Amino acid sequence: MKKANPAQQPLCLTDKSVQRLKKILLSAFAVFVLGMAGFTWRYPGFMSAGVDYTLNSTLHERLNASFMLLYWMDWVGRQTPDGKNFYTFDSATSNDPFDKALIEYHKGNFPGAIKGLEEVIASSGESEKRIFWLGMAQLRRGESVNCLPNVMMAGDHMMDMDHAQYCALPIRKFHEEPKYARAAAKTFLHLIETWGKDNRLYHWLLNYASMTSNDFPQAVPPAYRVSDAFISRFYGAEKAQTERDFANIRFEERAGEMGLNVHNAGRGVGVEDFDLDGNLDIITGGGFDNLRYFHSNGHGGFDDWTERGGFGGYRQPFFITVTDIDNDGAPDILVTRMFHDGVTLYRNKGDGTFTDVTDAWGLPARREDNALSSAWATAWGDVNKDGKLDLFISRLGMEIPFTGGLLKRPRFYSALYINEGRKFVERTAEYGLAGVVHDKYFIGAAFGDYQNTGYPGLFLSSPIINGSVLLKNVEGKRFEVSDAYEKPNGGFVGAFLDVNHDGRLDIFQGGFSDARSSIEMGMFGANPDEYRSGKSTVRVQQADGRFEDVKGFFNMPGGTMGASFGDLDNDGCYDFYLGTGSPEGWFIYPKLVYKGLSEGNGCSLKTANISMTNSFATVQKGHGVVFFDFNGDGLQDIYSSLGGMWPADRWPNQFFVNRSETSNQFVKLRLRGRQTNSFGIGARIKITAHDAAGGMIVRESLVDQKTAFGSGPYLMQVGLGKAVAIDSTEVFWPVSGCRQTYPVVLGSLTVLDEAACTAK
Repeated sequence: MKKANPAQQPLCLTDKSVQRLKKILLSAFAVFVLGMAGFTWRYPGFMSAGVDYTLNSTLHERLNASFMLLYWMDWVGRQTPDGKNFYTFDSATSNDPFDKALIEYHKGNFPGAIKGLEEVIASSGESEKRIFWLGMAQLRRGESVNCLPNVMMAGDHMMDMDHAQYCALPIRKFHEEPKYARAAAKTFLHLIETWGKDNRLYHWLLNYASMTSNDFPQAVPPAYRVSDAFISRFYGAEKAQTERDFANIRFEERAGEMGLNVHNAGRGVGVEDFDLDGNLDIITGGGFDNLRYFHSNGHGGFDDWTERGGFGGYRQPFFITVTDIDNDGAPDILVTRMFHDGVTLYRNKGDGTFTDVTDAWGLPARREDNALSSAWATAWGDVNKDGKLDLFISRLGMEIPFTGGLLKRPRFYSALYINEGRKFVERTAEYGLAGVVHDKYFIGAAFGDYQNTGYPGLFLSSPIINGSVLLKNVEGKRFEVSDAYEKPNGGFVGAFLDVNHDGRLDIFQGGFSDARSSIEMGMFGANPDEYRSGKSTVRVQQADGRFEDVKGFFNMPGGTMGASFGDLDNDGCYDFYLGTGSPEGWFIYPKLVYKGLSEGNGCSLKTANISMTNSFATVQKGHGVVFFDFNGDGLQDIYSSLGGMWPADRWPNQFFVNRSETSNQFVKLRLRGRQTNSFGIGARIKITAHDAAGGMIVRESLVDQKTAFGSGPYLMQVGLGKAVAIDSTEVFWPVSGCRQTYPVVLGSLTVLDEAACTAK
């Protein structure tokens, strides 16, 4: 008889073996469960966010986001402080030649990065990462050689008046030295054909490099070309139609001419009349540079008052907001810093010069326990209706595993500070917010009385899907989570506004997304329903108090960091400027400008994408944005802070001067609170007017800072379209609870004083 091969015989386990195997498997499972329980206990916010994100995103979207997150955590952790607590890559080192080349890239030394990468490839061969970063270094080198000289020369009054056209889509001025862009295109084409035939990020970088050198579309193989819809929007029939439809909307970029083309990794912008001379001034700054103060000279230009104002040597500003902490009528400012010192509060002496009162007023200037006190957005509102402005500071409160350097430090959570009279006192727990902010990551914050009770609610915007939260203010004593705002997208900035002028506040949120997802949707037409991220939204409050998304309000998804809104032609419908970006070095995406569309004498809840006009669509990353009329001609201009996460992202700020042709009417209003805070922050304005045919025009406005990275002036400009006369201008003053009607004339600047109301 043939003997059976033991290897072919069935495996027989004794009862004892089976029991032993069960014990091993149960033990392994128990270890796994205990490990996950311990990990969840240690990082509850991170785990909760991960579960939420997993349940509300596709696998593809999760992979894209993970790619961004791992990159961000790596490079944030490499920054180190110098002797003055200023964080840079200056002392970053590595023994690995490839890593050393990446450090040079992030420092902004693109020639050094190219040299290092080419040496690594020559000695060690090609890899996907090495070729990718070589292409990026070549691309950025081309921008710095061709675009920046035109911008920086403008700072010395040797102006190329059209320099904004070099790096805005559609490209109108091509690189005069195209060799770097063409080298990048060649590198990206090799990258695609060797490693990434389906990688839309690589495809887009090839397209963009070819655009800058005037080789688009012919140098891009059809299989890798951006979608026909994108080409039509920025280069073809849709662009031409938009230019015809909005030919009256005309802007000129004049930052260099006015000395405002600050070259830094742009962050916040604050605009107000800081020296009370009737002209609006600008305070701005960048992530790796100094705070700057530009005083309007009243003759169409600005003078540098940085030293005179008391800001000399303040480095690495982040968010900037304008306030009045003591109700003396002189605007003060609060500046946050990223990753180290908490905040700095500057009190205005009344003449446009400032003094640091952070410690005296009880705010956290520094954490001595080495906690990560990185402060992001700051929002001002009178939480308890005592006439003094209170403060909410949002922070990176979530602890993140697998990190080193800065991100390994214990967290300092977002917090509420109540103004108790020349002193801010932290009252987060007393107001029911401790559980809301514990181990959570918030960026944007905004106060607004969306329930019309006189007490401002609070909206907190998180970049994490389902992480944002709307809070209702209960009689000025506590906040409770509202269920009126369901399933929020992830986002950076947020704000309250009455977009349809119905007397109920709505919510704007700038959607956050990674570069790959943004590019797939925006440049290649991927189905946006397959993505939850990157969708800026306006949610309109319904009659029952719930907030519903206006579908299609913004028609081009893309990650947004800074954003704001105003009125470009005084039709009374809000227009939006979205400062797109993300931490990724490869995030190259146009800024987006949307024109709100009127319907009769009202607003239609529709917008037109006019980004491709007026050189609005610069591809550099965007942060602080402010709409304001700098020269008093009745047209709102736009100051935009450009630049991103790293020194390599430095870019000059832009100032778009409004030269539009319009016959629409407007008024400017300055509130003077008495029982309410001095600027009337939180007050509501309702203007009723009529047109020549007797048709009614109604505009409702909230007095607030309007944005996050930037802080707009509290001088209100309200567009009234075809109005021929104003019938009534009513202000609701929240502290006194008084409603007062004031006489206001079209085209005028009128001060509305609460004294007229409370004296009745």
